[in-house]
Amino acid sequence: MRPYLYVIFVAAVLTFAALGARADSLTFVLIPPDVSGPAGTTVGWGFSITNDSSTDYLDLSGIDSDLFASVNGIPDASIFPFPNLAPGETATQIYDPVAGLGLFQFTWNLGVATGTTETGKFRLLGAFCDPTVDQFCAEDGSAKSTVLPGGAEYSATAAPPSGTVIPEPSTLVFLLSGLLAMGLWIWRGQNFAGFRLGRQ
Repeated sequence: MRPYLYVIFVAAVLTFAALGARADSLTFVLIPPDVSGPAGTTVGWGFSITNDSSTDYLDLSGIDSDLFASVNGIPDASIFPFPNLAPGETATQIYDPVAGLGLFQFTWNLGVATGTTETGKFRLLGAFCDPTVDQFCAEDGSAKSTVLPGGAEYSATAAPPSGTVIPEPSTLVFLLSGLLAMGLWIWRGQNFAGFRLGRQ
């Protein structure tokens, strides 16, 4: 191999190796993924986000969700704290409606039918930032925020109103058994009384 081709080959290998070493990713989990609440109430999700990069900060700037197009309620992403995570760092927050913290919340319309379900995926927006340049690159606009790889599937279901008792299948079996036994007891008593009258 000619010396200049060898130098070009080594330079190309080193360039691709450097790009591969800087490949950034994250782990994004909902806490919990499935929520429910009666019509008129607010439900929400918490999160656990880990910056899997070994070199760059993860700077989050937004959330994208199919719930923004919902006709069944009001979406609200204002509770998300938009963490800036160092390499290998994890941020975790359960949904706390009192403190107004979590990933996202959704208020069902008052007239929504019980059993209505909203499903989709939450996607995070932001950028991986070189800390030697600017660790807040998405927040201050020095890097373009994009939809980050991965996402988290969610579901929200409109539950029955509070105080509504839904009988368990075993309860119905016991109730029907009791009614059947009572019916047999009354029927047998009437037949036995008729038999006694007939013998007199």
